[in-house]
Amino acid sequence: MKKYNKKIISCLLALSMLISFLGPLSNTAYAESMTLSQSEIQLTKEGTVKITATFDYDVNPENLVWTLGDKDIKEWKSFNEETGKYELDPWIEIKDVKVESGTVSATLENKLPYGIENTENRPYPRWTFEELLGTYPLKVTDTKSEDTLSVNLKINNYVGFHKYEEIKPALDKVIDIGNKNNNRYFEYQSIGKSVEGRDLHFVIVAKNREAVDNYLNNTLPTALETPSTVIEKIDSETIGEYQIPIFINNIHPDESPGVDSQMSLLYKLALDEEITFNTDKAGNTSSLKVDDILDNFILLFDITQNPDGKEHNTRENANKLDINRDNVYQTQPETKALAETLAKYNPVAFLDLHGFVEEFLIEPCTPPHEPNFEYDLLMGGPRDSKSGDTLGAPGAIENARHMGDIAIANTKYDSYIIPMFDYESGWDDDFLGYTGVFSLIHGALGHTVEIPEQNEQSMIAHEHTIIGAIDYISQNKNEIYKNQLLINQRGIDNEDNKNVDTWHIDPSGNQIGRPRGENENFFPDYYILPLDKANQKNPLEVYNMVEYFIRNNVKVYTSTQPVEYKGVNYPTGSIVMPLNQAKKSLLNAALFTGTDESQWDAMYAEVVLNFPAMRGFDSIEVRSSGLFDSKLQEVKSKISKPATTINHSTEKTIVENNSTDAIKAVNNLLNKNLPVSIVAKPSDKINAGNFIVNTKDLKAISSNYYLSVLPLEEKIESKEVKKSNIYLPPSGSNYSSLTDSTRFVLKDLGFNLVTDIGLADVVVDSSGTLDAKSLTGKNYIGIGGQAISSAEESGLYPLKTKMNEEGNSNEGLLKAKYDTSSPITGVYNEDDLSYIASGTVITETRPEAKIFARVSSDDDFYIQGWWPSHDFVKGQILGFSDTYNNSNFVFFASDITNKAHTTHLFRQLSNAIYTINSGSFTTGNGI
Repeated sequence: MKKYNKKIISCLLALSMLISFLGPLSNTAYAESMTLSQSEIQLTKEGTVKITATFDYDVNPENLVWTLGDKDIKEWKSFNEETGKYELDPWIEIKDVKVESGTVSATLENKLPYGIENTENRPYPRWTFEELLGTYPLKVTDTKSEDTLSVNLKINNYVGFHKYEEIKPALDKVIDIGNKNNNRYFEYQSIGKSVEGRDLHFVIVAKNREAVDNYLNNTLPTALETPSTVIEKIDSETIGEYQIPIFINNIHPDESPGVDSQMSLLYKLALDEEITFNTDKAGNTSSLKVDDILDNFILLFDITQNPDGKEHNTRENANKLDINRDNVYQTQPETKALAETLAKYNPVAFLDLHGFVEEFLIEPCTPPHEPNFEYDLLMGGPRDSKSGDTLGAPGAIENARHMGDIAIANTKYDSYIIPMFDYESGWDDDFLGYTGVFSLIHGALGHTVEIPEQNEQSMIAHEHTIIGAIDYISQNKNEIYKNQLLINQRGIDNEDNKNVDTWHIDPSGNQIGRPRGENENFFPDYYILPLDKANQKNPLEVYNMVEYFIRNNVKVYTSTQPVEYKGVNYPTGSIVMPLNQAKKSLLNAALFTGTDESQWDAMYAEVVLNFPAMRGFDSIEVRSSGLFDSKLQEVKSKISKPATTINHSTEKTIVENNSTDAIKAVNNLLNKNLPVSIVAKPSDKINAGNFIVNTKDLKAISSNYYLSVLPLEEKIESKEVKKSNIYLPPSGSNYSSLTDSTRFVLKDLGFNLVTDIGLADVVVDSSGTLDAKSLTGKNYIGIGGQAISSAEESGLYPLKTKMNEEGNSNEGLLKAKYDTSSPITGVYNEDDLSYIASGTVITETRPEAKIFARVSSDDDFYIQGWWPSHDFVKGQILGFSDTYNNSNFVFFASDITNKAHTTHLFRQLSNAIYTINSGSFTTGNGI
């Protein structure tokens, strides 16, 4: 009897879920006297709906008028891609209208409004299809009597598609039903807020709450601190039942099957006793019992990492930044939330659900690989030099194959590709910005999965990659988890295992290993991040790095006594980062110099990370084992930045321009219409480019910033800074671009942006789309390859540039020379660093121009990045200022705002803005 009742309850729950959750699978929608055979049609699938409408009297079919959404059916026109308008033949028609005794029967036939069975193409239909979605009244009106019958019909993208506002109600229903089922635990969390304040929806599915608590409070801490003890329990078969997390994520919400596949699988986990799936095209099947899944795993669903993008149907977040390049930079709230959650759970596998690659792509990636990965343990073992494979060992490669096999067995697709074996280059994992790749640094089997289309079949494919991963890891759970534990152990031992070398090859396939240089161990023993003024040029960024590391579960320490290393004394309180910890790889990836990958013919995106160089703080690599033994105290939480101290009584104060806080403070004063001047010529003690403000004004705002200040006790030449109205020309790109990074940086620093060029006095151009005629009466700052190349081509300014053929994505961290007498670059060292991400340098300018930045002329000018044949860059111009055709110009070949990661270079842009409206912008000796 109990079994019988349980079955009835399960069936009722299933029926309820089908009606409320999937909607379109419910075949009948009712009105008083009008019914439909189904209540939904899809943009990506042709179909028919049978209509029955009953009047109380006989009607003449010639008197019937059909409307949908108060628009005549004939007005539902197909889309003309050439004009961007709905003006072609109707894609919805009413056919086969018959009347018998007052009952009207008809067929609504829907075709494909965009002419294709998916909505993934940019710009159309991906950017327009949502304007067709909605629930509309389908009406039939007898024009003779003016009687109208109506029933609702939903237009959807495909079966199971969710708009943003539909996600949370659907999750609430799934969670409610899941928690009423046997031995299931469903929990909703918001793991953070987006730029526009939307929740990042996160769902935990587990056996029970105790399983989650036990993992977080017992299993994971032991795995990170003493992983060898867990390995011993696995080997001795004394570990008993244990659960480990599998994490599913979507970051580009306009690749919507990545969202909807999670929703569909949640439905199955809530209702089904087992999940049955095909294992091959022949129709052979296998099953996973849901209870067995939850006996072994905790399933984590980040429905979309980018809720603002889902709301607006865009790839980017509300700041117009592609956060699938920001996972390691972590400049955006969405990536900070994901990073913290990923570090909290430390999953054994991570699937990032994307689209669209026609061949159906599942990572692992092509070389080159990030050298900080324990790549052999992630892939399943050393690389076989003949096959390039691990010969079937449990790991990411075999997981990818199993996911792909299961996905194509359950869909129309016949094949999939793995970049590691199907591409020679260009889909690498040398950069940690991608979510799936970033998870590898935590020891997860990280996969980006790119389905072919935006339709129901690709949603099913995504769902079955998840099922395939669960199935594969179920079969190899102990071996895969042991590999993750061994990654942790290598970290604790600061081990540089030579099996990793087998995965590091050159373009010819020859093994080159990790880039150790002259060191025996690729990993140092410590990094010191000083905070004292004698050893640190930008302490603000050190505090920011402490926050970054703690967010990512990297252990941070302060020194409890002074320590000397290589003749330099580092005082008590210095930040010290020991490498002997489980998160060694992430720590070293952030702080080591990086690699030069210029020998490769293609890379997917930027590879320069190097936080010390790009954020502009001093970091000292220490190779002296035991140097800090018994001299460290762990930092458990974010360190509060010291308050700005103003102890002097002079009327004027020098604000040293050594951090972004200095820029923010100056803009705060300017926005309050308070006086600010910029030092135009340096003295022995004060750099050009520093600021002079009223002491009383600064005291009123100083608590909001971490500033380095000095009393003004000497006469010094300065120029008044005026608040500027800044216009940014449009990016001209369908993707996030340097323009979007520049906009975000300027807004974050507190500058005033305008959308009408007529209201601007300064144009900051990162795209090269400015119409030169509109510059009249305004000053111009050009940033990066597109702007400087466009200026050359359009005649906006007579400069010359150079880049490799098709080299506009070449990238390099470069040694640079700066003019310390210029207010634009006076706050930098004469020998410093710069960065280019658009492959272009300036080779010639007018003789009258003041060149304030050049690439070093030393043979070792190129530090890291990807820039084949880069010798021509040596000694070339990075930045200059000039007056030409009644406008002031500042040009930067450096991509000084790229991805908002180049904090060290922001002060060049801000000082260019502060000085360009005055004569001081060309002050300086030039170089």
